[in-house]
Amino acid sequence: MPSITILAPAAGSNVATSEIPVAVATKDFSVECTHVGQPGAPGRGHIHAMVDGTSMAVMTNVYCSKQFTISGEGLQPGKHILAVILATDAHDNASMPAEVTFTYQPQSPQPLPAPAESGKPSLTILSPGNGARVGKTFDLKVAVSNFQLSCDLEGRPNIAGYGHLHVFVTQSGVTDKPSWAPKMSMEPMSSSMKGESPMAGEMKMMSMVGMIGMPCATTIPVDLSQWHTGKAKIVVMFANNDHEPTMGVAAAAVTVIVR
Repeated sequence: MPSITILAPAAGSNVATSEIPVAVATKDFSVECTHVGQPGAPGRGHIHAMVDGTSMAVMTNVYCSKQFTISGEGLQPGKHILAVILATDAHDNASMPAEVTFTYQPQSPQPLPAPAESGKPSLTILSPGNGARVGKTFDLKVAVSNFQLSCDLEGRPNIAGYGHLHVFVTQSGVTDKPSWAPKMSMEPMSSSMKGESPMAGEMKMMSMVGMIGMPCATTIPVDLSQWHTGKAKIVVMFANNDHEPTMGVAAAAVTVIVR
């Protein structure tokens, strides 16, 4: 079975930088995102990371390499628990989780921002247009109104007017196939953490066939190099910091022809 180990931060270490550097080692698993959103196959996928919890609500993002950073914005100085787990292309768990406790002591802690409600949020896809022909790699451009995009706040408490984007692709012959996930029993986290932290439960993550990213920019590189040619539907939606859909805002969608 694939496995993941946290190399940094080390257990019990102090992190004095505003961002938390993370390094992991994996076994029997290729970390890459060119197939992300597809039903998946054994031995490949990406990484999910979470701080002080085990659910998607505290997931800091999807990571495509073994070294990455996690923003400390809104994270209180003191002890925290980082958990990482391998995920299939469809975002199912692909390994047992790894965890580490560290102390966050930045020189200048960044508090959560104040709510930024200034009107009803709206989201529009500017390009490609509906029915456009696109190559297998292209830029998806969106217009955002009355909503602040921030990847640094992913997995933090919800703040009115803040969040990020969820981008989905659906394509006949790809996303309509059953998702693959290893059969395994997700054991609880280490017994040493029981009664001490929210990490003492089981890892909980949902399958999300079609999700290709959780970006926070209005120009989004899309890589469909491992997808079929032909029609594909792209859907973009607002998500709160806890990854739940932002209520009252319609998703934007276009259908393109992939060449």
